[in-house]
Amino acid sequence: MKKNLLSVAVKGVISLSAAAVMVPAMPAFAQQDAQLVEEVVVTGSRIKRKDLESVTPLTSIGAEEFKISGNLNVEQKLAELPQTLPSFGPSSNNPGDGTARVDLRGLGSYRTVVLVNGRRYIPATQTGVVDLNTIPGTLIKSVDVVTGGASAVYGSDALAGVVNFQMVDDFEGVQITSLHDVTAEGDGAKNNIDLTMGGNFADGRGNATVYASWSDREAVYQGDRDFSNVALTESGGQLVPGGSSGIPGTRVFGGPTVDPDGIPDSGDEFVLGTFEQDGTGRAFVDPDDRFNYAPDNYLQLPQERYLVSSFAHYDISDKVTAYGEMAFAHNEVPQELAPTPAFTTVAVNVNSPFFDAATQAAMAAADAADNGDGIYEMFVGRRMVENGSRQSLDTRDGFRILGGFRGDINDDWSFDSYYSYSNLENTNLLNNDVAASRFRQALLVNDAGTACQDTSNGCVPLNIFGAGNISQEAVDFVNVGATNVTSITQEVLSASVSGSLATLPTADEAVAVVFGLEYRNDESTYRPDSFLSAGDVLGFNAGKATVGGYDAQEVFSEVNVPLVSGKPGVESLDFWAAARYSDYSNIGGVSSYATALNYAPIDIVKIRAGFQQAVRAPNVSELFLGQSNGFPSADDPCAAGNVGSNTDTALCAATGATAGSFTQANSQIEGLFGGNPDLQEETSNTFTFGVVVQPMDGLDISVDYYDIEIEDAIDVLGGGVNNVLDLCYNVVQDINSPFCQAISRRADGNVGLVQVLNENIGLIETRGVDINANYGTDLNFGIDGGSYLSLAFNSTYLLDYDVTPIAELADRYNECAGSFGNTCGSPRQEFNWNSRITWSSGDLTLSALVRYLGETDDDVIANNGVASSDLVVPTLDAETYLDLSVGYAMTENLDLNVGIKNALDTEPTPLGDAQEQANTFPSTYDLLGPRYFLSASYKFD
Repeated sequence: MKKNLLSVAVKGVISLSAAAVMVPAMPAFAQQDAQLVEEVVVTGSRIKRKDLESVTPLTSIGAEEFKISGNLNVEQKLAELPQTLPSFGPSSNNPGDGTARVDLRGLGSYRTVVLVNGRRYIPATQTGVVDLNTIPGTLIKSVDVVTGGASAVYGSDALAGVVNFQMVDDFEGVQITSLHDVTAEGDGAKNNIDLTMGGNFADGRGNATVYASWSDREAVYQGDRDFSNVALTESGGQLVPGGSSGIPGTRVFGGPTVDPDGIPDSGDEFVLGTFEQDGTGRAFVDPDDRFNYAPDNYLQLPQERYLVSSFAHYDISDKVTAYGEMAFAHNEVPQELAPTPAFTTVAVNVNSPFFDAATQAAMAAADAADNGDGIYEMFVGRRMVENGSRQSLDTRDGFRILGGFRGDINDDWSFDSYYSYSNLENTNLLNNDVAASRFRQALLVNDAGTACQDTSNGCVPLNIFGAGNISQEAVDFVNVGATNVTSITQEVLSASVSGSLATLPTADEAVAVVFGLEYRNDESTYRPDSFLSAGDVLGFNAGKATVGGYDAQEVFSEVNVPLVSGKPGVESLDFWAAARYSDYSNIGGVSSYATALNYAPIDIVKIRAGFQQAVRAPNVSELFLGQSNGFPSADDPCAAGNVGSNTDTALCAATGATAGSFTQANSQIEGLFGGNPDLQEETSNTFTFGVVVQPMDGLDISVDYYDIEIEDAIDVLGGGVNNVLDLCYNVVQDINSPFCQAISRRADGNVGLVQVLNENIGLIETRGVDINANYGTDLNFGIDGGSYLSLAFNSTYLLDYDVTPIAELADRYNECAGSFGNTCGSPRQEFNWNSRITWSSGDLTLSALVRYLGETDDDVIANNGVASSDLVVPTLDAETYLDLSVGYAMTENLDLNVGIKNALDTEPTPLGDAQEQANTFPSTYDLLGPRYFLSASYKFD
């Protein structure tokens, strides 16, 4: 009923708006200047403006920047902005899902709204995130980045801000563009071919533009680079080769004591830890015996992409324009991981010929002390190298169609209305996993080792006790694949009217207003394969189905009031405000608002201050995500080397671990994640204050301060697996607390699982200052006697980034500004900047981009009081990157660009246990060394 009522209301507004252009123009509320000045909409507001000034801090990237930088994927250019925290991209293998994202202020990509031409685009995941792979880079006119809450203008999700891609929609002619990019090592090639066609029709009253693109990106493995070909760990005060305790010879945890000569206390006894190839048991040597999983992982994910887009508009009359957009994107992005690490409890026959006599005796003695049934249970970690590397292939087919009408009602009022429908189908194929049930079945064999004790399903004996002992028949029996399908749809129906009211006596421009209605419906389903949903897998994360949706009915408005202009000491003073009321089907009514004051005491100085209260409703994934497993990096406070002065060792014992008596098995600890239908909305308060100075022609400098606070932030329990462990044993220290109750341990003391379902957990606070400067000037030298020089400088100084996982524990918060690690995640440098200098003369353009990432410290220094001298890698060094390019217009129709990225061959600081993957943070730092690119563009007359 609600949907029908709002649909009728929106359709009514559309009809009235269209009908209004057919009646005589109404008298204007204010006398208008006779001079015609085109008004445009600037990102951050829906009000048309003449001065191109944003009411909130805005950074704009022009099409030329993409052209001269040689970026095939738009997320790479956005990741270079100081205002963003690099998110999923070409090197996001594990974690990763084949999408490319943008994350403003590091608040999460799901708190950033991505728009195309000011309207929502195709959601690629159940969190509502837009895959930037689906946006055609060649058609980009500009990219506007507005940081700070924008929910009042654009709706839920915009707590961190908005990224708006302005696309070329009036192209004339035919243009072919191509790009080839390859590393200095001769690998990792990227290729792209674009075809753009467009033209006017109906005597110039309409235009249609069609775009088609093919892109291909080749794989690079971690084994192809020296800094990433070995998984590093920390031992003995240095970085040493490490890896996983799941090994080809099989790791036994908490195994029996083996006595090779059968003589008690003779000194040759050892705790069974692994096996030689012939089944002889021996102790596990850490870290020498660990498995190096690095070479099998992607350092650059391969990709194949096809895009088709079209934009059209037609002037039905002098006052009404019909417009439409269509987009189709096909993306194939695989991930590849090392072979399945089978960590599970198994039962074996103590008389199995797979073991040597001493191991058989040790198992038999342990069995006799238990129940004497001839079966011994143990927890093992077996790297299934015989099964091949795990492969995950994501194929995403996204489609969007949009149609609308815009136009003038009279000289002062206009309207815009549209309907859009988006659909995405994601097929995820998983190869070379191991079925847990068949793995356990095949290990329990007869005394001869020739048959399974349970012969059902054609069981074949599986000998995991020693590297290389698994037969192909056994591999075929336990090997399993999976096909998972995600379907996402989004509908948006929107209508708005905008216009001007009376002019105040103290100003020379009229009050501008916008009123609108919007309806949005989001629905999605995730249908996992039966193996995944049943949890019968050992190499991929098990997960349940996710099915859900919600709709929102919204009313929004904006007003811009020119208060004073042209007075001494007040060149201009404007007040802007926006408000939105949203009625969500799942959480009810919520509201957001924004205000800003823009003041220019003189023509060359502008001061802006704003406050916004934004909301974000929980998305489908947060609400309805089926429980699934993940393996984040985490530290067990009860394990040897991690026990601190605050650790409650008695609590360790009470939960099944003797503090300091065991070595943590893996740097990753399994977590159980899932949705929560009782979640409520997040609320953010954003304050901004800035000054823009234009002291001379061609130079403008802006300084903007921001302060963002997010309350009732949606995250997993405690803020993550690592936080839950810390809160249980070092902070709350109550076995009945939800944190301790979330932890379960194995018999050997290691953490088996931490349940961290979604909650409205606490508070996120961040503050910082953006400093930007742009300068351009004509020079009296160069080709044909003249040239133009431009310099751009963009920077962010991060003052604070604090996360309070539990609202009730306000004094327990994590300081993440200037830190990286298992708690804070990706590096959040205190100071980032980039600067581009470009010199153009005639047909020649020379350009250089310098990017600087400040140093960061391991987060245990700020949050756990660990001395930097106690860490192997306490600090990630500051890094500087240099990109160079040359552009030349060979003819009037042919442009060439050549360049090199990372010309200084800057490599990241290698990390041990605090890494994300590849011994570093791959989305943050350049991994592949110098890259050379050549692009060409030819336009037919």
